[in-house]
Formats: sequence, C-alpha cells, structure tokens
Amino acid sequence: MAGGSTHRSPFADERPGLPTKEQALIFVHIPKSAGTTLNHVIAWEYSPFQIVSVDGRFPRWAFRRMTRWTPRRLARSDVFTGHMPFGLDTFLGREANYVTILRKPVERVISEYFYRIGRKSHPLEDRGIKGFSLRDYVEKLPYDNVQTKLLAGGNQGYDFMAGRCSAAMLATAKRNLAERFSLVGLTERFEETLALAKLLFGWKVDRYATMRVTPGKSKEKAVPADMRELIAEHNRYDVELYQYGVELFERTLAPYRERLPAMLDEVRKARLPEGAESKQYRVISFLRRLIIRTRSDL
Repeated sequence: MAGGSTHRSPFADERPGLPTKEQALIFVHIPKSAGTTLNHVIAWEYSPFQIVSVDGRFPRWAFRRMTRWTPRRLARSDVFTGHMPFGLDTFLGREANYVTILRKPVERVISEYFYRIGRKSHPLEDRGIKGFSLRDYVEKLPYDNVQTKLLAGGNQGYDFMAGRCSAAMLATAKRNLAERFSLVGLTERFEETLALAKLLFGWKVDRYATMRVTPGKSKEKAVPADMRELIAEHNRYDVELYQYGVELFERTLAPYRERLPAMLDEVRKARLPEGAESKQYRVISFLRRLIIRTRSDL
C-alpha cells in the first residue's frame, strides 16, 4: 500500500467540491462512532430505493459481495453506507463524495468492547470473546487502529479491519481525508457535524434520534487511566489520525461560522426526546432501513 508524500500540505487544494445528489455519496461508517445514528439520518434524507448498505452483522462478506456487483447494478444506487474501507468509488465508475465520522480512539475501543461482549444476538466472530477482559480485547485481537485501516483503504484481504497498521497507512488515510472526503465529522461534536451536513449537502434533518447507545456507560467511564494509556499505545495511529481529523473539521467549519448557530439551533430542535414521537421515528426508521437492507441483499 502506497503511503504517499508526507510533505503534502495538511489541507490539500484537491478537496472535493460541494456534493450534490447527482453524485454518489459514500459513508465510511467507523464502528462505534455514532454512525448508526447518521445512517438513520441518511435514510430519511434520501429515498431508501437510492441507498445500499453493507450488512453491519457481516460487513466483510457484504462488502466483498458488493464489489463483485456489475456496474449496471451499482449504477442503480446513489448512496452507499456501511463498515467498509475507503475505495468503493473505484468500482462505481463515477464521481463520489465521501463522508465519515471519527471518534476519540480510546473511547471508541472501550465502547466497542462493551458493545461486543454485551450483545445477546451477535455474529459468530463475537462468540470467542465473551470471556475476554478489556486488556485481552486490546492485546490479543488484531483490530487496533481500525479508523486508520478503514480510511487508508487498499486492503484487498477478506478482513479489512485486521492486520498490521503502519506509518505509511496513516499517511494514506490522512491524504484520503484531505483530498476525497467532503465531510469529516466528529462523534464528540455530532450536532455540529449534522449542522455542517445541512450546510454542505442541503440536508433537512427535520428530526432524528440517537440510535444504538452501548449499554453499561458507567462501566466505560470506570476504565482506569493505565488501561486507557494501553489502548492509546495500541492505537497510536488512530490517535494521530483523530487529531488530524479535528484540524480538517475546523477548516471545513471556518467558512460557515456566521451561519452555524442557526443550523445548530435547528439540529438541536430536531433531536427527539424519549417518548411517543421518538418511538414512532424509530419504527419508521426501522422500516426504511429494512427496505434498504432488502435492496442490498437482493
């Protein structure tokens, strides 16, 4: 995998123009980064019959399957979402705008661990970690630096989230973010991310609800400092990538400082509190996502 020049300006001039709905939109969903909530927002912004989603239960198999589709079949969809590496546009044969959301790496790994060991319905790959401690999870599994691996792309193996990460992959991931992503959002600034999406993409975001919150938040907060340091050490490329993502986020935000407060106000008003309206939104969202999944599996 080529790492590219490390002397390139961190904010390259080759960043894509503002996306339109005539271009393909590709959402690289980093696991446990508020991506499920954004997936549901996307499912309301576009017709479910425009969207293809990588099956979140079996993303490796589903992504490889998608890359073997014919150009004609790929051309029937305009929006592609899911746990997949950068690079799907090479199979589409047309321009594409990329979107992703980064999360602070230590918090992301902790959240992923508690989510995976807490799932009652889970893929086969999760069954082998049920007795793992957080230390086991970090030290024994090959899923360090997942954000860097997914955003670097180029991994042609079956398990694109596993394997060794490197400085060259980090350089490639940075270059991809700077040149190919219209929006690099942040989990910790999710409302601002949605406000930017309204400004950049013309999304309405009339209403939304937080989806798939990991149970056991109190356990996440109780992780001691030495364990957090261990996670940061094993995910040092993701730590650097996240810092770079914050720079990109601020740069994208800069031209909209005057308009942002109004957009933020709209986003905050759109968030549904727990109650009847939120339940109705979730039910309809589930049905829209069911249509998307059915289209994706055909």
